[in-house]
Amino acid sequence: MSNPIIKQFVVEGSTAFPVAMLTTDQCWPARAADAAAIASHTIDVDAYRKIILASAAKYAPNRQGWIAAGWRVID
Repeated sequence: MSNPIIKQFVVEGSTAFPVAMLTTDQCWPARAADAAAIASHTIDVDAYRKIILASAAKYAPNRQGWIAAGWRVID
């Protein structure tokens, strides 16, 4: 079994991070700093954040889902 190719994309927003989108897009925070930025929404809900997410190459981010959640995919 070959290892999957990992792709990264960036999302940005200033509302509470839509954690459910991680499951929807089958993705995860790319770095510890990104996981911390997701967790920080409980401290400062309205803070603007850019978060790098990683996913297996066969999955593309659901741009409309992110927009509906108040975030957008920028990369």
